[in-house]
Amino acid sequence: MPKAPKTVTGKSKKVVHPNSRHATYIQRKINREQRLMKNKAESTIKQEQLQQKLLWYQTNLDSQKSMYTKHELAELTSKYLERFDEELEQIGIVNAVGNRQAKQHQARETAIKLTKERENLEFDTIGIEVPDLINGKNLEYFRNWTGEIRYFPNIKLRKSKRSDLKTSVEEHIDESENTEELPDYVDSLQNEDNDIVSTSDELPDYVDADTS
Repeated sequence: MPKAPKTVTGKSKKVVHPNSRHATYIQRKINREQRLMKNKAESTIKQEQLQQKLLWYQTNLDSQKSMYTKHELAELTSKYLERFDEELEQIGIVNAVGNRQAKQHQARETAIKLTKERENLEFDTIGIEVPDLINGKNLEYFRNWTGEIRYFPNIKLRKSKRSDLKTSVEEHIDESENTEELPDYVDSLQNEDNDIVSTSDELPDYVDADTS
């Protein structure tokens, strides 16, 4: 009686020992892939946040300006920091209706408050990164920017600080100092110089006697 044909089965996978070098290699590879995915996600979030910021500034540009002063840019940045105030007010109204015990939109409210706290701290200290509107050429390019992320490298950024709000006052003081009248002793020195120049035009009498 003929024997039944043997069925070919796939090779069973070899069990990897958890303390072996191969297991360490596999774990290291998994960790690297997870790290790359995390970095990519964080980079995407940062780019999207920067995009939203730039779009806000572009929407709120003064069409009559060819460039901004540091003071004017700081004023615009102060307005940017208040962009969530209306939303926070609406959330407060909703939560106040009917004396709700469970707050609605609590996660959104918390995220906004944390963002405002961080941005105000940066504005008071190291400054917030904003589009450089003081540079006329950069402002012109930024005004015509299509909003695409791929053009970010073409947009020049700078830091805007709350202390820049005082720059216009200081510049006014500097200008007034430069236009102050000269002290009296300076006028007297100038008058002496004028006298020397005027008297040198006429030769003294003894000089005329010698030359004759």
